[in-house]
Amino acid sequence: MTKLFSALLLLLSVAFCAQPDAKMYDGDNLLEYYTHLGTMISQENPETIEAEERIKNEKALLQKLQDIVKSNGKEHEIAVEKFDSKNINANSVIAFFDKIALSVKKINRLESNEKLIQDKLAYLNKEIENEASDENPNLRLYQLQFAYYKLKQKKDKNDIKSLRNYVKNAKEVFLDIVTKVDFKLDKDYDTLLTKEIELLDKKLVALNLNKERELLSQEEVSKELALKIKELEKRRNKKIKELMDQSIVAALFYVKNNNIEKIIETQDYIEVLESRLSKKNSFYHCKIEFLDEVVKKSTSASEYMFPKLKSAISSIGEDVYATASAPLLVVDEVPISLLSILKVFGIFILGLFVARLYLMLMSKFYSTRKDKSYAWIKTAANLGFILIVFSSLVMAIASIGLSITNLAVIAGVISIGLGFALKGIVSSMVSGMVMFGENYIRVGDYIKFGADNIVGKVIDIGFRASNIRTIDNIHIIVPNSELTDNRVINLTLNDRIRRIYIPFKVGYGENIPYVKELIVDAVLNSDIKLLREPVRYKPNVWMTHMAESYIELDLLVWIEGLRPSTKSNLLILIYETLQTNGISMPFPQLDMHIKREEIEEIKNTIREQ
Repeated sequence: MTKLFSALLLLLSVAFCAQPDAKMYDGDNLLEYYTHLGTMISQENPETIEAEERIKNEKALLQKLQDIVKSNGKEHEIAVEKFDSKNINANSVIAFFDKIALSVKKINRLESNEKLIQDKLAYLNKEIENEASDENPNLRLYQLQFAYYKLKQKKDKNDIKSLRNYVKNAKEVFLDIVTKVDFKLDKDYDTLLTKEIELLDKKLVALNLNKERELLSQEEVSKELALKIKELEKRRNKKIKELMDQSIVAALFYVKNNNIEKIIETQDYIEVLESRLSKKNSFYHCKIEFLDEVVKKSTSASEYMFPKLKSAISSIGEDVYATASAPLLVVDEVPISLLSILKVFGIFILGLFVARLYLMLMSKFYSTRKDKSYAWIKTAANLGFILIVFSSLVMAIASIGLSITNLAVIAGVISIGLGFALKGIVSSMVSGMVMFGENYIRVGDYIKFGADNIVGKVIDIGFRASNIRTIDNIHIIVPNSELTDNRVINLTLNDRIRRIYIPFKVGYGENIPYVKELIVDAVLNSDIKLLREPVRYKPNVWMTHMAESYIELDLLVWIEGLRPSTKSNLLILIYETLQTNGISMPFPQLDMHIKREEIEEIKNTIREQ
């Protein structure tokens, strides 16, 4: 029931709320109705100032409504100018060009006003509906305003339609006559205008500096100076517009002569002139758009579009360059732009590429060296790499105007912080320099290092770490600090020839000289790769220890380099030789001696169970 009552109230409020008076804007007898309204308004006696002002506004709106109705009754098409094709005056054609552009401007203005008028109508309609009584004094004012905008909307639509028809027909006429007109170019006048504009620009700069000085000492600019600036800007805009008009004539001259390059060049120049105006001028913008349309329809598309595209790309490139050159920040009074940053990165990357190329060439050079000069070549390669990278960084920063002194200070501060943060890396880099200087560990050496006594070949010594390849073909990257701070055994430091020991055991009672002779002869007659000449490299057997149940001997042989399989081959040879000749090889064993009394006790225990 409550919902029904609420709905009923809503319907009653809608039914009795005020509505826009259609008689004011729709019908055949509008002027008579306006005369009636005028009589009613004149008979009112305002008692307050607000009422007097309201009646004044109502009379003014009523007059406007009458004017609009009278003008709508005189609708007519805009006539297009006619030209004698045999005798066409250039000035009249330029005036025709301006009239077309002005008509386009009017169309744009009317179209932009359409939305604004519609918004006003919506607002007024809402205000009228909110008035619950026809006795409200402001209601008639709102009704008159609503009617005015309704008729204005109708009139604007008719004007747009007429202007569009005119522009369409006028453009066809203009395109037909533009190639028949003898336009004259006054280059001297263009040069004179350009000089005058440049002079006015300089004067404006001076006046703006005076303006800034005044603002530093006082809150407002003096009226005299503000008037001078305004007057000078007005003169400057006027000269720019004159130069734009001359440039449009020049463009039309080039259209007639089908000079595509000059057309595009002149169009670009006109756009630059438009951007120099203190504020955008819609009339001249319409001129530029109409000129562009004339050019496109008067020239071959294939001939015009490619140069135009090229010009557009060039213009975009200039805009991008200008944007990239704009300062992003200022460091030490030096403006830093995106282009400056890219320049720094470009030079640094180029330097890094040169450094890598230098390092690669040096690597190829020292990879063929087998002598001791290898370490110095490696040192020169790494130091040269760092020097080139650092030099490229300095050159990159200096190229944008930054002081190298400030760079050194910044680098010093950064290096202190990095020294603590990258202590291990710095330590390894210094250790690498020490390794290159001392030359105790070289590429190609076999070393034994670490708590696990890892044996491997040094493949490369870098500035921070070294590459070690084990006998299992596993590469271990070892920081240089571990190789300099800990004990490292270099198996091939000064000579690749070294002696290895192969231990073996025989039992007590064996003839040691005989065993020694057997083993030495077997080694000398084997195919195992080891040194046999000169005499000091001849294999030998030493007795090293007499244990509880065996005698320990060592086979001593000399080999070149690191041959992990040599020990295994020699052990196999020793085992086969001793076994073939019946020589005992002791192994761990335990003899248990049991007394007779203990045997009898064990037997008795078993019987009882």
